[in-house]
Amino acid sequence: MLRIGQTRLAQRALGKPSFRSIATLPQTINQIKTENQHILGTKDASPVTINGWIKSVQKLKNVAFLNISDGNCAQGVMAVLEPDQVTADLTTGACVSVKGNLVSSQGKKQGLELQAESVKVTGTVDDYPIQKKFHKQEFLRTLPALRWRTSVNSSTLRYRSFCMAQMTNFFAENDFVQTNPPLLTSSDCEGAGEVFKVSGGGKGDKFFGDKPAYLTVSTQLHLEVLAAAVGRVWTFTPAFRAENSDTNRHLSEFWMAEAEISFVDDLEPLMDLAEGMVKSCLAPLMDEGNKARNDLLDARRSAEQKDELLDRWDMANCDFPRLTYKQAIKILNLQHLKEPFTHRPDYEVGLRSEHEKWLATEYFVSPVFVTDYPKEQKPFYMKQSPHDVQTVACFDLLMPHIGEVIGGSVREDNYDTLLKNIEASGMDKGALEWYLELRKQGSTPHGGFGMGFERLITYATGIENIRDVAAFPRWVDNCGC
Repeated sequence: MLRIGQTRLAQRALGKPSFRSIATLPQTINQIKTENQHILGTKDASPVTINGWIKSVQKLKNVAFLNISDGNCAQGVMAVLEPDQVTADLTTGACVSVKGNLVSSQGKKQGLELQAESVKVTGTVDDYPIQKKFHKQEFLRTLPALRWRTSVNSSTLRYRSFCMAQMTNFFAENDFVQTNPPLLTSSDCEGAGEVFKVSGGGKGDKFFGDKPAYLTVSTQLHLEVLAAAVGRVWTFTPAFRAENSDTNRHLSEFWMAEAEISFVDDLEPLMDLAEGMVKSCLAPLMDEGNKARNDLLDARRSAEQKDELLDRWDMANCDFPRLTYKQAIKILNLQHLKEPFTHRPDYEVGLRSEHEKWLATEYFVSPVFVTDYPKEQKPFYMKQSPHDVQTVACFDLLMPHIGEVIGGSVREDNYDTLLKNIEASGMDKGALEWYLELRKQGSTPHGGFGMGFERLITYATGIENIRDVAAFPRWVDNCGC
């Protein structure tokens, strides 16, 4: 009998990995269907075990059908049962393990079906509230423990997972280091005061001493420190904002993809990078053989819903236009003369949500970058535009139907200028001393951006309310479960 050390030496000699295989896991329905595509159109059969939840039950005189899904893909498997196999606990929502033979279905568009030999109910249900009929998202929000079992919502979870993998690959291919900046911080990155203050212990003691602690609104400042060490960094983390905004575009807790890049002093490469990141998530949806594409389409009931998604994906299948804030205001004012907006476009006030959506949805019919906003509208860390002292070198990416999804800028890398900006904004210089000090230690031109992940997901999935793409959404007056 080989000892552990001898086993490792033997594995290395054979070039075998030293980790265990995951082949012992129960197969997903997607894996089973993929492995058995050769059965289609034949009389062959493959013995399998299907684990999942019953989506619907149809009982006829001589046969019964169970639509079973494990949530791993939009299309589950239809199990065919004999009348004597049907028990009272085989109801919608019940969890079952069905053994039988996978065969090519005789019905139209059925693909593969399971001829059941044994059915085991592993989890019964009482008064299951989600039925086969269509349920509005407002109703599903009242069921936080069950809402993700619907076809549309589970496809949203899977698409989120797909996008995370795509972004990870995109940044890795572009030599970025993925980092883990803190979620607890002593500073307000945006300077807007919309932060959650953190205390420790049951009595709310000052856990970190005299310094205040907040949940981060953005990891940008810490990412700048890390970019000054390894050049290109990115992160995917939660962010928290105590905005009193009860809209379909705002969450109090959301996820952000943020990147910071050293040796960049111009907006163009930053916008190129941001566009590439977005397209890494959207471009695959234009491929008819793409699993994520077909998953999202299969979860939609009507041809109209499918066409809407295809239109959205096609809108992003282009080079994103770029224009300055001044140009955007001019275009908006001309439109306002023809057909007034609710709010008149005003250079000093800034773009409203309706203006952002109109520019991307109606005028450009694609995502669009708006650059060089007035410095009064933007945070202290943005660098002055090289061609206009009244604006800063920044951009917002506006998406059709959504509005702003990404914000980025060239960062101010001069100590004296940054100090003046901090003082002018009324922020606490002491809390930002560590950030200022970076400008004295081999400072370099640099820039970056942050993307609201849920906003990208709402665009790609066509789901109107951002609360319906976050697993457990938090917004003002709501932090349930």
